[in-house]
Amino acid sequence: MVRRVLCAVLMLTFLAAPAVVQAQQDEEPVRPFIYATYYQCDIADQEMADMIWKTVQAPIYDAAVDDGTIAGWGWLVHHTGGKWRRASYYVAPTIEALLAAQETLGERVDQADSQAAARFSRICGAHDDYIWQSVTGSGGEGSIAVAKSGEAGVSQYMVCKMSQQDRADELVKTVFAPIYDGLVADGKLSGWGWLEHSVGGEYRRLFTLRGADQLAVLDAWADAISQMNENHEAEMKELNDICYSHQDYMWDIAHRK
Repeated sequence: MVRRVLCAVLMLTFLAAPAVVQAQQDEEPVRPFIYATYYQCDIADQEMADMIWKTVQAPIYDAAVDDGTIAGWGWLVHHTGGKWRRASYYVAPTIEALLAAQETLGERVDQADSQAAARFSRICGAHDDYIWQSVTGSGGEGSIAVAKSGEAGVSQYMVCKMSQQDRADELVKTVFAPIYDGLVADGKLSGWGWLEHSVGGEYRRLFTLRGADQLAVLDAWADAISQMNENHEAEMKELNDICYSHQDYMWDIAHRK
């Protein structure tokens, strides 16, 4: 029972961008925004969608990082989970910059190869959009942990009681963060994150873990759950009561900058 909520974790899983975006000393940390698109794709052709991303979108998104349009981006490949087969995301420090980047990136992709963009849309014909904002993670408050291409991530997309979701944030920051930070310090994880819903569907919170491969992430997850069960059973129960339903995904991080 008590392993139910913090047992998994992302992506945008999810999750892979510059580390913590920090304001000047003594100011509140900047909490960057993440625009994530989760695609439903034709399984027979989804590898062609990967190729289109690699050859058309990736150079455009890389250039957008270089010119400051976005702070980072990534492309995730489904390993295990629900209906989403692929996911893309990009990061910006403000919601204004995030939405401006959406328009700019779309225009650049169409100008580069409109036929490839149309083919991608046929392969991945349905999607769900979410805008997430960082709450905390392995880099501290307002952080997004740096990922590497070839790493693995596990994401937990959670349905929570809106009236109590701030309490869930508090529990993560004060009770559970030290456990996950310890696993990062020990080299068992390469990063973790906790993000809040800004725009999108039913999922109110996103918890992510990231490591060298799927087995490493799952082993670290089991270690964390053991520590929580031993030392924080009441807090686990409280968090499970607030975030009472979830969908788990395991992602492979195919590309990022």
